[in-house]
Amino acid sequence: MKPRQHMRRALVALLGLGILAGCLPKPRAFQAGPLEASRRIAILPLSNYSADRDVPDKVRPMIASVLGQRPGIWLIDPGAVEAALAEEPWLLFDRIPPDLVDSLGTKLDADALLVGAILGSGFRQEGPDQVPHFSLSLRLLQTPGSRVLWSVVHSRDGDDGEWLFDFGRVHNLEQLIELTIEECLQTFPATGVADTVSAVPAPGAQR
Repeated sequence: MKPRQHMRRALVALLGLGILAGCLPKPRAFQAGPLEASRRIAILPLSNYSADRDVPDKVRPMIASVLGQRPGIWLIDPGAVEAALAEEPWLLFDRIPPDLVDSLGTKLDADALLVGAILGSGFRQEGPDQVPHFSLSLRLLQTPGSRVLWSVVHSRDGDDGEWLFDFGRVHNLEQLIELTIEECLQTFPATGVADTVSAVPAPGAQR
């Protein structure tokens, strides 16, 4: 094949990727503004509206892993969160009442609670193939007061990125979940704390 043909095909491929990037679904996010300095955040159990009963236990640590790398963010230890929740029984934390937000914030010495729901998780049949799909909503609630500091809703299908001969398709559900979480948390508000600045952790908090 002549060099010009190679170059032409490469340019067509790059153009296709550029068009695809503009067509990919993007998270629908809201920010009240930058966070005030460092924040101590408790991640509550996710409500689950999918058929997969085990998925919340997988997603919550994934969120913690990504969010915990943000400068100025301290995550309350999951054990401390569970102990506090044992005293405040509640089922659907994506619908948590303001008084419980304040109560948990006080017990955990948290500046904010991260709540959310898994709206869908699993596979759909497309011809001979099974295509994974995942949908997530998250909200960051200030304590006290329950003010929404940030929220996001995002849905991804495994074939969102496919553009030619299976290229760009995600076949693995766990990989798709990780991708969705990363894209969601890319919209998370900045704290204004540089990577080189060490924030003082709250009791029971971890990085």
